[in-house]
Amino acid sequence: MKLHIISLILLGAGIISCNKGFLEKLPLDSPSDATFFSNKDELEMAVNGAYTGLWWEFEGVPYYLFLDAATDIAWSRGDEAKIQTVQSGLFTPDAYVFNNTWTSMYNGISKCNNILQNMNRAKDVVSSDYYNQVQAQALFLRSYYYFYLIELFGDVPWVTTMLSLDSASLAKTDKKQIVQYLYDDLDFAAANLPLSWAGNDAGRATKGAALALKARLALNEGDYEIAAASAKTVIGLNIYTIDPNYKRLFHYGGASSQEIIMNLPYLLGVRTNAIPEIIGPRSAPGYSILVPTQMMVDMYQCIDGKSIDKSPLFDPLQPFNNRDPRLDQSIIRPGVWFNNYLFQTHPDSTMTYQNTDGNLVRVGNLEVTNAYATFTGYLWLKFLDETDLPSNVNSSQISLILMRYAEILLTYAESKIELNQIDQSVIDAINQVRGRESVNMPLVSIGMPQEDIRAVVRYERTVELANEGFRLFDIKRWKYAEHVLPGKVYGRRNKAHWYDPIVPKIDQYGHSNYDNAEDIFKVISVNTFDPVKNYLWPIPQKEIDINKKLIQNPGYEQ
Repeated sequence: MKLHIISLILLGAGIISCNKGFLEKLPLDSPSDATFFSNKDELEMAVNGAYTGLWWEFEGVPYYLFLDAATDIAWSRGDEAKIQTVQSGLFTPDAYVFNNTWTSMYNGISKCNNILQNMNRAKDVVSSDYYNQVQAQALFLRSYYYFYLIELFGDVPWVTTMLSLDSASLAKTDKKQIVQYLYDDLDFAAANLPLSWAGNDAGRATKGAALALKARLALNEGDYEIAAASAKTVIGLNIYTIDPNYKRLFHYGGASSQEIIMNLPYLLGVRTNAIPEIIGPRSAPGYSILVPTQMMVDMYQCIDGKSIDKSPLFDPLQPFNNRDPRLDQSIIRPGVWFNNYLFQTHPDSTMTYQNTDGNLVRVGNLEVTNAYATFTGYLWLKFLDETDLPSNVNSSQISLILMRYAEILLTYAESKIELNQIDQSVIDAINQVRGRESVNMPLVSIGMPQEDIRAVVRYERTVELANEGFRLFDIKRWKYAEHVLPGKVYGRRNKAHWYDPIVPKIDQYGHSNYDNAEDIFKVISVNTFDPVKNYLWPIPQKEIDINKKLIQNPGYEQ
């Protein structure tokens, strides 16, 4: 999604109200005048307003980034956005994150429903192509918002019309039924959306985006034939390619990459984000709140394609050497230069080096002396562009990628593997991702057993899509959650063990296991996960209180 459309979208936004339950609102955030939607300008204004739900944020930071901090690969200091509460497993239906998600998604749905219910007023004054494109965009956006609702909460009310107060109490609809509705809606969207948009319309939902969303939904639902077919259709469009430069893809230089299917744009003077502030180093100045975990770092294999406990290339005294290049292209780790500072986290490194016009100067090291520097010793580099520092840490224009071609290739591969239909097209899809010019990890071959190639795809989804909001859905789909979420989260090493040449054991889920881990690392939090109930989030208690037909998810009843 390019920047052209952002100002039009935000100017077309309706009023958002978050003070009541979603079914209690009337007229549900969008223009309700009896004559509205009667011409092209009004349709465009309404559909632009429906896009605003994509900017699902907490204090200027897209919530998609927080989702990974509900898993094992990232951590949120201070329980920002209450996401550490979710990660801990010790939450109630009153937690902020549940109401924020529920309300945000249903606000977006209500805008789409208002369009779909009333756009017929303009049917005789706009072209059929334009009319169908408006309908297709509304259906795509509604499907996008429902995706997050059903994948996080399970069965939810299926709402397709504007509601009166008399009809504001609705029971849940079976998730599988909603999925079928979404498949149909996305088929219509894909059939009526263009491959791309020109001029100020660049950035709207496209045929590729509709198909990509259908593939994502089907993969999560285990509908592998649908997922494979949808992903294959995206591949067959021949308009997306893997960007040779993985690091650049997530910075300003990658904004026009042919790998991007849809992104979330920001524009100075219209809408900016605070991503650099929440993930940046203290010297940025940032807050180092959302950070990668030691577990995430240990998951990166060596360049021979073997885990760090199996590869002869792994040296525990030089643990970042010979590693999957995506580690250094995704994460800021000790010993690298960033923003003209040498990033050091050893407790004795109270001074570090600053590069000032080629001259190295010793300066105070905030990454050690500040009490709120990264608790894990690492920072995310993805979506953190040095040009935003220091002036734009809370007014960044960096775009957040919502859909990209690498996801499609991995979705296609995973679906075909689960169908036990491993052919050369599967191998080619995986190798496009692993063979990216700046990555160049060992390629897979057609002779590999199903279990081995499945492990490769799961590894690829973990490291390739890290910090993009996929991990929570992946570990639930793979039934990994009860194995990778419970336990202690380890932060920086304790000083006495900082340089110990330790090689952890990597288990079948990609997790590193250290002997005497609590002696080696600081424990920064403790997580639990109950597989009986935690595969779903609880319905927000406020919604249960308002809507008497709404039944709480099992295990969360109060």
